Amino acid sequence: MGVGHDWAENNADLTWVKGLTKVDTFHIAPDKGMAIYFFRSTEQAKQSLPRLKEFFVRYAEMFECRVNFEFGAFNTTLSEKLTSQAKG
Repeated sequence: MGVGHDWAENNADLTWVKGLTKVDTFHIAPDKGMAIYFFRSTEQAKQSLPRLKEFFVRYAEMFECRVNFEFGAFNTTLSEKLTSQAKG
């Protein structure tokens, strides 16, 4: 993992993010990662996005990297269907 990922593992604190229920992280390449943030509601995600962006601006400055955000809604029925096929 890169130094940014190591820093996040040891220092990141997102307890202030309202409605956050889960974060999945992925290591893609030595210098590239991805995280998916899950919220109780779309509205809570929209309300939290500005502060999350501020948080990651500081992260990007510390590690001289770029952070992108994309907003989407979780498709529960399709995810459950495909997951059940993977387990079966």
